[in-house]
Amino acid sequence: MRLNRRSARSGVAAVELGVLAPVLLILLVGAWEVGRMVEVQQLLTNAAREGGRQAATGVKTVSDVKDVVVRYLHHNGIKAAAPEHVTLTNITDSSRSPEVANQLDQFRITVSIPFNSVRWAALDQITSLTTLTGAAEWFSMRDIPIVVDYKPPLE
Repeated sequence: MRLNRRSARSGVAAVELGVLAPVLLILLVGAWEVGRMVEVQQLLTNAAREGGRQAATGVKTVSDVKDVVVRYLHHNGIKAAAPEHVTLTNITDSSRSPEVANQLDQFRITVSIPFNSVRWAALDQITSLTTLTGAAEWFSMRDIPIVVDYKPPLE
């Protein structure tokens, strides 16, 4: 008696799927999580850049700059950001804040948030990363008042 070739292989596809599905699922979640990490990293860098742009104007205070950065992140879905996650440093002279900085003082804005607050999957095996950080450096473009010593011509 000859067995039907089709009936001898029934269920093989289901077994193969059962063996490969966990591996494929882990790869999919890993790619998803790495994509989220890259997205948040880019948002942090953009927020720091926006904070640097605001600090460079010479009009905003340190707390104003921190609020701009936090609002930028909240607007883009990063609700874990808070002013204490933002640091603004005048590299040229740490005693000068943005509103009293000299022209071309260099500012460094850093934003750090815990990765646990923005990750989607609860798999610690994918990455050992605990903090995501974005930074930017800007130069102050604060206007320097020009004093013109004008003496009217003698008549």
